[in-house]
Amino acid sequence: MGVMPMYGVAIREAIASNDLVKMEAVAEQAKQTVKEQGDLSAALLELLEAIDSLKGKK
Repeated sequence: MGVMPMYGVAIREAIASNDLVKMEAVAEQAKQTVKEQGDLSAALLELLEAIDSLKGKK
C-alpha cells in the first residue's frame, strides 16, 4: 500500500473500503503519525492565534 499522508480523507476512505487489512494498516500509520507529530490540532490553533495577534498589531 505504501505510505499515505494521514488526514481525515485517507482514514475515511479506509473505513469505506470495508477492507480489514487496509483499515488496520491505515490505523497503524495514523497512530505512528500522531506519535511523531503530537496534537496537530492544538498546534494549528496556536498558529492561528499568532496570526490573529500579528494582524491585530497593524
